[in-house]
Amino acid sequence: MDFTTPTPSWIRRLDAWAARRMGPEELAEARGIGRSMRLNSARWIAIAVAVIVASAFLLHAIEPRLDIAQGVVFASVAYSLLLLVTIPPYFGYRSLGANPWRKAATLLALGLAGTAIGFLIVLFEPGRNFGDLPEHARPIALAVAASFGVFVAFATLAIARLRLGEAERRAARLAAENERERIARQSVQAELKLLQAQVEPHFLFNTLANVRYLVQSDSADALPMLDHLIHYLRTALPDIRSDSSTLGREAELARAYLEIMRMRMGELAFDIDIPHELSSQAFPPLVLMTLVENAVKHGIAPVGRGAIRVSARRTDGLVEVRVADDGRGLAGALGQGVGLGNVRERLAALYGARARLVLESGAPGGTVATLELPS
Repeated sequence: MDFTTPTPSWIRRLDAWAARRMGPEELAEARGIGRSMRLNSARWIAIAVAVIVASAFLLHAIEPRLDIAQGVVFASVAYSLLLLVTIPPYFGYRSLGANPWRKAATLLALGLAGTAIGFLIVLFEPGRNFGDLPEHARPIALAVAASFGVFVAFATLAIARLRLGEAERRAARLAAENERERIARQSVQAELKLLQAQVEPHFLFNTLANVRYLVQSDSADALPMLDHLIHYLRTALPDIRSDSSTLGREAELARAYLEIMRMRMGELAFDIDIPHELSSQAFPPLVLMTLVENAVKHGIAPVGRGAIRVSARRTDGLVEVRVADDGRGLAGALGQGVGLGNVRERLAALYGARARLVLESGAPGGTVATLELPS
């Protein structure tokens, strides 16, 4: 059974009317105020009654001829007028400024209404009307009423202009932020393409030299190494023309690289465990490759042997990728190399605070690089 209180039809109609005339930000603000007033209606009514009664007593103190009842009526009319003058331009300033003819008609109507209310204020005394005023006081009464009408019209216009200026400044700030983000993304993509185009020369030359030596010595390892190099290049080269990749594709690139390094080093074991459901996960190109190269260069190569494990899992809305080695371990400044610095900059530009790279000492030794990206 649903015990929720249904929304009254007049509120639904008012909400639909507001949705047609307000921008999304103003509509959200108005709905928030409406919800607050409905949830705290007793408090708002008590505040309104207290303000009106206090104003009536103040008016009576200023003008003793005005009794409390008249003061209540006068304060109620004055505050209602204040709401009518401020609320429409505050929330509907876009509609007011969209059409010059609508703006002129609205201001004229407000001016006439303000003038009429100005007459009521000037003549606010039981049994008094315009004809009862002395001859010399009538122009003054007209001037006061007209001045009040002009004040109402221009107060409405001023509120609308202030709100429009605020919205324009907010839009300009958002546009500037979007432009900065666009330039940052372009810079990251330019750096990425440069990195993708720079297939490490000494790695290729050393591998080709090894292939040449194996061919000259008629080694059975020559053809497998050549096959791994071809696999590596076939996987790496298409990334030069692409701004994105997948975790499965990056894992294949890492596998081809590690196969080559295992044949070159002799005592290198590796394991790549990427779940099938994560193979199509979007992944920044060459980030995983940088972590694997870092593990080989700084972990395994200094001791001449070791093992590397690459794994991935999805947890708490994140994709966690780990590259662990059992090599030399952390040495020098923690994760301050150029390659890892480049990875962190690219992650910050692409994902902001939603991604991070953490380097830790492994157990019983080695290094563990953990990369977390939004899923």
